[in-house]
Amino acid sequence: MRYPNKKVAHDVGALEMLFKLFHKSVYLTAYFITKDHNLAEDVVQDTFLRAYDKLDQLQDHSKVETWLHRIASNLAIDVLRRNKKLVSTPPAETDLKTVDPAAQPESSLLVKEERDNVVSALENLPPEYQEVILLRYYREMTIKEISAFLTIPEGTVKTRLRKARILISQVLNHPRQGAAETGR
Repeated sequence: MRYPNKKVAHDVGALEMLFKLFHKSVYLTAYFITKDHNLAEDVVQDTFLRAYDKLDQLQDHSKVETWLHRIASNLAIDVLRRNKKLVSTPPAETDLKTVDPAAQPESSLLVKEERDNVVSALENLPPEYQEVILLRYYREMTIKEISAFLTIPEGTVKTRLRKARILISQVLNHPRQGAAETGR
């Protein structure tokens, strides 16, 4: 796939191509952070406008998707800081586990309860832990890719993932105690 280069940095067609290719995944990143459809849509729009203005500054055009997600993440976090909203979970289409309609009502209820507990645990993680969980398990990025995406050392990524898993485990095993320990 060929991405726009510096010569077409301010070409509306290039912006349209980027939007068509990446708007869905950029939206999911924004929604995961904001947990608000309207805010996520605003972040997506701002992301592509910023990309349009700054595309000539992108040095490695093969990493345009990562660059767009980084812009979206930063803008979504800025929106949260301005609005002082809590960080989020993914929208329904990326839900952790779907309930099988053919399952017994009791097992469906248990699956839903388990999913809700995991979502609650994720919501209560500090933002830097939520971010690595999103990238690792929802975007299925490697440790190395997360490190490059966040511009932090691989060791920091591993530490954040480990601490996030510990906090999630504490919340799932001891719901009241774990929630207090996450600082929320």
